[in-house]
Amino acid sequence: MIIIGLLLILLAAAVVAYMLLATAGTAAVSIDYGILNLEMPPLWLYLAGLATLAVAALGFWMVGAGARAKTRRAREVRELRKQAKEADRRAVRTGDASTLDRPTASGSTGAPARGTHSGPGSTSGSTGSQDRSRLDLDR
Repeated sequence: MIIIGLLLILLAAAVVAYMLLATAGTAAVSIDYGILNLEMPPLWLYLAGLATLAVAALGFWMVGAGARAKTRRAREVRELRKQAKEADRRAVRTGDASTLDRPTASGSTGAPARGTHSGPGSTSGSTGSQDRSRLDLDR
């Protein structure tokens, strides 16, 4: 890409050099558009077109840069919203898990005592890690 860019710059320099040499000593060009009457050398006419093209290219570049920045900001906002949603889900799950071990008014916890859980797939000597793995399945 850099090589192609350098070749284009060299081509543009060659065209400008050609315009300098080819228009040296030529008569001025007359432009008549009603109110606008100009008489200028061909080199100045060429340079005016070159400046107009440069301004148009700068405008296109600014539009592209602005669009890329807007896309980048929108992507970042979308990612931050996704992270916040996941954090909220984790907070809700953590809150739900902590209510299982919280004592109720009768003095017992909201979850069965460790080792006394009698459900499908449980054994009589279950440990706390099995209860935690049961909670992890909800994620």
